Amino acid sequence: MLGRCMHCQSCADIFRIRKVKCDEEKPHCKRCTSTGRTCDGYDSTFRPASNSPSASPPSSRTHLQPGRELTRSISPVPLAPALHLKTAQERASFEFFTTYAISSLRGFLGSPFWQREVLQAAHQHESIQHCIVALGAMHRRFYEGSNSHIDEADMTDQHLQFALRQSNQAIQGLLGAKGPGNSASGIDKVTLMACSVLFSSMACLQGHQKEALQHLRSGIRMLNELDQEDRDGNEAHPIDVESLRSIFVGLDMQARSIMTPTDANSWEPMPRTKEPSMSHDVEVNETSLLVMQRYLHALLNRTLAFLQASVQRPPEDRDDVYHGYRQLLARFDHGTELLERLSAKAAQSAGDFTQPLAALQLLHSQLEYFIRSPRQDLETRFDFMSDPFGAPFDLAAHFTRTLDLATTLMSQGSSSSPVFTTSSGPLQALWLVASRAPSHCLQLRRRSVNLMSSYPRREGFWDGLVAGRLAEELLRLEQENTQKELGLSIAPGHDLVVPDHLRTIVVLLSYDAEDDRKARVQYKNAREMADGTPGSVQYVVW
Repeated sequence: MLGRCMHCQSCADIFRIRKVKCDEEKPHCKRCTSTGRTCDGYDSTFRPASNSPSASPPSSRTHLQPGRELTRSISPVPLAPALHLKTAQERASFEFFTTYAISSLRGFLGSPFWQREVLQAAHQHESIQHCIVALGAMHRRFYEGSNSHIDEADMTDQHLQFALRQSNQAIQGLLGAKGPGNSASGIDKVTLMACSVLFSSMACLQGHQKEALQHLRSGIRMLNELDQEDRDGNEAHPIDVESLRSIFVGLDMQARSIMTPTDANSWEPMPRTKEPSMSHDVEVNETSLLVMQRYLHALLNRTLAFLQASVQRPPEDRDDVYHGYRQLLARFDHGTELLERLSAKAAQSAGDFTQPLAALQLLHSQLEYFIRSPRQDLETRFDFMSDPFGAPFDLAAHFTRTLDLATTLMSQGSSSSPVFTTSSGPLQALWLVASRAPSHCLQLRRRSVNLMSSYPRREGFWDGLVAGRLAEELLRLEQENTQKELGLSIAPGHDLVVPDHLRTIVVLLSYDAEDDRKARVQYKNAREMADGTPGSVQYVVW
């Protein structure tokens, strides 16, 4: 048990997450400073979390489920008490956001936007303050549930209704802040972009995919406009445009990974990104880890967009496609070198970088798969994609390692507690293992499905429980089609090695025009892609 007066507040907060002990160095804990965190100092009134009233969330209409523990944010929020909040409900929602929600929203590597900038902006921009209060109330209700999104039956909940009223106040404030002719200054656009992230997060929590995508699209459009106007919008604004860019690139990557080709064609252009500047003697800290994450996010996003566009290009465009592909390979090699350099430095460091490095390696693993083994129909059309490195690609070993990394990240925290973050984590990688691992790795694929289905987790546009249902149906269809082709009676649980032409190549989601919690799902295997047949069409409701 933690003793009194002996641990800095930052280490006490993360002890429950990673069982990391404070080194008790004065005046600042070296475990904090060596990993780029701010040491909050030593509190003589500190008590163990299990005995401390401050470790309990603000009172609400329901109690937390037995055995469920909220994780405090490890980032200090010294500006929070100075906000002018009018009601007890506003104060309780804001407290939940700053004390608990941030710890999941920040992701595995941390986020300047969530941990500092948006809180500072709330002091100057009332619309952002209303959005934070609304998101705090909604996140609280999400956490008290057991699903990867707020259930439809809970939409009349008083706390959700309060969140919606706060959202409406934010919208009214944004509308009233526009200049002459509805024009927006650079500063106004930063505020609007920040609110689009917050609105999109609230829509994701409610399972409203289309609405969340609309908010994301608006934010990306404003960012692109700001870039074209060659102004950064940062004058007198607490939120750094580069922090917003990082979030938009990550969310854009998530959105593109589940888009149909038609939707991708009409989507916004990718946000601009910058090449990372990282010297050979780089120190491993929060800054260098975030730079690496931004690079991998941007490259994975660029790769997904390139592959989506290449699917629709004729063989006559071979030279252009080849040139674009070689550029991706060069960027991949550069990213690999940077990540290896960081990993080597981390191995020599006294800090614990296991979790952030696992998250980066998981991103790199997905990127390597898309680079080295894109879709079967693409490799057939453009043969240079089938063996870009001139060396065999051991898919079984690759996906085994991918699953190990994803399992490590999924094990952080309680499996019974719903988790929502805007940052990409293990879910997209688990889907990749379930849908793309070799046919003889069926147990590997099933383990991925089970992981998605067992954790009420949502990462931006990726809903773990829904993805698990879709992946389970994908495996069922492959087995059923294989049994039919062999003339066997359909027998669930009678697993066969699925031939390549019966492997599912694409899963296309089209959201219902009337119901934001319903989608048309189209599964197409390699033979159906070649024949131009529609494949299996089903509907999913969440």
